[in-house]
Amino acid sequence: MQFLTLGGPKNKNRWLFSSNNIVNIKTAKDRLLWGFWDKIAGEKHQRNWRDFLRKYNEIQPFDIAVFQIAKTYEIHAIGVIKRTYYDDQTLIWPSELREKKVLFPWRVSFCSIIFSEEPFSQISIPIQGYIDGYGIGELSEEDFNKVISDIQKKLNQIGMDIKFS
Repeated sequence: MQFLTLGGPKNKNRWLFSSNNIVNIKTAKDRLLWGFWDKIAGEKHQRNWRDFLRKYNEIQPFDIAVFQIAKTYEIHAIGVIKRTYYDDQTLIWPSELREKKVLFPWRVSFCSIIFSEEPFSQISIPIQGYIDGYGIGELSEEDFNKVISDIQKKLNQIGMDIKFS
């Protein structure tokens, strides 16, 4: 059995990042990067801009992010955050490449991301401090542990084990 340990300093935040499709989550895994909308994206983004900035500024290295498809609540990835930074103008996601402009400049980079085409888990619960339009919220310890348990079960089926510290 192969073992994989992810983690860092104790008492780190557990984030939920939502996407409208699995392609964006796979792109995040391939690039070890996630991006959030800019303020100018739409009315909902402008209305929630300050809440987003407060939440974004709480993201720290070694925090854990769980990636979910917003409409189905399916969890397809989990990753360890490396760093946050502002205003990267690199075109990454399919919608950016299509439109030839950066749509998600508020970026978070990752040390590692575990991804599955098949959902690891599904959680349809109210997320603490969820910022509508930006797809970010905090997972409770209980919900995070449920997701981790579901991921462990899926990975055990292929002879892998995962441990978060």
